[in-house]
Amino acid sequence: MDKEIVRAGEELECTVVGLEFPKTRLLPAPGSEGSSGPRERFLEGETRWEPRLSKADKLDCEIAVASGVITGLVDSFFVGKFSFERASEWGSKKTNEFVIAMARLSGYEGGDLEGAIKHLEKNFEFAADGNTDDFGGGRQHHFRDFSHHFSLGGLVCSIFTQFTGKAIGTDTAGRLMIIDIPDSHAEHLGDTVQEKIMKGTVIWLFHIASDVAGSSSNPGKGTGVPGPILSLIKQLSALPIFQNARTVMERGEDEEFNFRELIAKLFNGTLLGKRDDNGKIIEPMRFDFRMELGIVHEVGRQAAPVLLNQCFIRSFYFGRRFAHEIKALEIKRLSELSRIDPADILPFRNRAIARMSTISTGVFTLIDAADAAVRAAIASKGKKETFLGEFIVRINFVGIGTFAIACALDVKEVLMERSSDENDRLDAYERELADLHCLELGPEQIRLLQSLQRSIVINDIEKTEKARRKEAKEIWLAEWEDAISMGLAERGVLMKDYILEEPELYAQFDKLASLDPAKPWPYLIALEADLMAPYPPLGGNSDKEFKGLKFENDYMLDTFCRSQSVVGKDDLESLRKGMKHAEGEVDARLAKNVAKVVGTVVFATAATLVAFVFAPFIAPFIAGEAVAGLSGAALTSASLAFVGGGALAAGGLGMAGGTAIIAGGGAVLGALGGTGITQLVATMNNADGFVFLEASKLLCYSEEVLLQRYADVDSARKIKATLNERILELDIMLQSLREDGENKVQLEVDERSLEEEVSPKKQAKVLSKSLKYLRRCNEKLAKDISAAVKGQG
Repeated sequence: MDKEIVRAGEELECTVVGLEFPKTRLLPAPGSEGSSGPRERFLEGETRWEPRLSKADKLDCEIAVASGVITGLVDSFFVGKFSFERASEWGSKKTNEFVIAMARLSGYEGGDLEGAIKHLEKNFEFAADGNTDDFGGGRQHHFRDFSHHFSLGGLVCSIFTQFTGKAIGTDTAGRLMIIDIPDSHAEHLGDTVQEKIMKGTVIWLFHIASDVAGSSSNPGKGTGVPGPILSLIKQLSALPIFQNARTVMERGEDEEFNFRELIAKLFNGTLLGKRDDNGKIIEPMRFDFRMELGIVHEVGRQAAPVLLNQCFIRSFYFGRRFAHEIKALEIKRLSELSRIDPADILPFRNRAIARMSTISTGVFTLIDAADAAVRAAIASKGKKETFLGEFIVRINFVGIGTFAIACALDVKEVLMERSSDENDRLDAYERELADLHCLELGPEQIRLLQSLQRSIVINDIEKTEKARRKEAKEIWLAEWEDAISMGLAERGVLMKDYILEEPELYAQFDKLASLDPAKPWPYLIALEADLMAPYPPLGGNSDKEFKGLKFENDYMLDTFCRSQSVVGKDDLESLRKGMKHAEGEVDARLAKNVAKVVGTVVFATAATLVAFVFAPFIAPFIAGEAVAGLSGAALTSASLAFVGGGALAAGGLGMAGGTAIIAGGGAVLGALGGTGITQLVATMNNADGFVFLEASKLLCYSEEVLLQRYADVDSARKIKATLNERILELDIMLQSLREDGENKVQLEVDERSLEEEVSPKKQAKVLSKSLKYLRRCNEKLAKDISAAVKGQG
């Protein structure tokens, strides 16, 4: 039978080896007509189970709709409308409890709010309180003085006050104002760095606690402090962009509010306050920290049915997939649950759960909007002017936001799938370009290579623990075997007679190598097999199952090198090192390294100049207390001398030395930063692609095997000549694409080329990149041949 196989192969003369796998795409996918066996897996007897990229089926969508309806009704009957009154009441209650807790933490033994506030006011006085009148008095300074804001910005401003002795806020016109802390309150500024930080943080927190629930004279009801939301808005209002902002709402017939007045009225309680029929405020509603805390609680109430909706659909998704995995994998014991791949059952980051979430949140939002409209119409009694307000407070904005996010994630999954299909087409196109017609094996060697590749995949499958991944790999191997089998069938050869199992494979390998010891083909087989990257798409319906499959084992070193007597471990290691060197040549790694060095030098030089220029300003911060009490030129001189180790007369380096040290520090930081930036840029421009791999492989084989091991200059020259022809062919194609982007240039190597599915612009981009790699390979090969000829002479 071996002779029949050889004769069948000789009809093809000499086969080109440029790709690891056959290009046949005409095989039936598992589950389609003409296919049967253990590879078929079905869900409810209808659809093929694709765990990671499966689309939501009819049952999934029905459950999503039901979940949206149920949680929408829960929102309608149990959540109701958004209430500022309820938010204010709940926020005030929790704030009062917070103030009492803070007072007890600092030694207060009572239990009433008024006593707690008095205790905090007495024990945690604040430097910025000395500027109360500057910021508009008792009712306004909490709003205009930024350090009285209960937010991250307030904390930063408090620390700023400690280190500068100045309070920061706005005047009555909303303009930014920075003023000195008066002498009467300077004692509340820290003396040391540690004390300043302590007073700017700890004392600030306890003082804010004394103000957040009103004053001791009006506990729980008086002026509070802005919370994080209003604090940020107020601080932004001090920016110049808002100073000349247009009016945002009418005040009356001839009056208008501008932005800063609007937020002031929001804090004072006149904007949201209750009014009588004449428009007079009868109960103010302050938008302070207490209100913001209550709003968070109200949002939490709205979030409850939204979270319940997500729990419903994700629990169903998990339960259904989990049950299917147990049945499909025939799991009988708890210890066997480890065979389930978590990615197959977890309700996250897949197309099905994204679509279920979109449907359920969409139904929820629709029911919520309809309910809000009906209830608003009833409450407004036909008054158009009050309908909108009633409708807004009854809408579940958390649900709307969740629906928007679900739509975005759903669209993202669809676009990722389309992008993946487009990448597959580009890969197929580049595979065609990567067929260089340079590395040749005879039919007997091709048989050895494909048998070896099959053994590598089988070994990887045996080491795969997760059942679903193992099954996907088995499906891939079966389709790969089908592709080879179809080609063999055309020549009257059966797959079972063609593929060699391991013992026979290595026996035949040694036998053929001993009969032809002057030929380098064993090293080419070793290189091809070692670079094998299995589990790519094969063009069937199962391709989606192969995405994400990983191949990690060292079969070549562990098994191949021990099982035959030609290519040893040292030889394989040498080929691997040669491949890395070749990749560096084709990728122009030396040029990139030079660019890194240049970029680092430029960055370091710039940082050095900046540090030199600003040395007089940097030095005082380094000198610290050593130059306390000095100012102006004396401060600069003393600080630079301090950094330099003292004056020249005292044996130090003086001002010049201090400047040089600071500039040197800038150089070090610049060098580190420049190295990181250039490394990032280099990483973003790393080479990849099939042509890059084939060009690197070609160069490695020519250098390590043909020239170094066999001194076969003639074969290297033939490879170079073939490479020249391929470069010329691709260059002509690129020029044609650039001259007429609408014309499709057909490759002659394969009638089924996928170029019709790849735009001319993208074809040109791939061609340009491919030519760059091939030219670098050609140039290096020419140098290697020239050096080899000189060495022989």
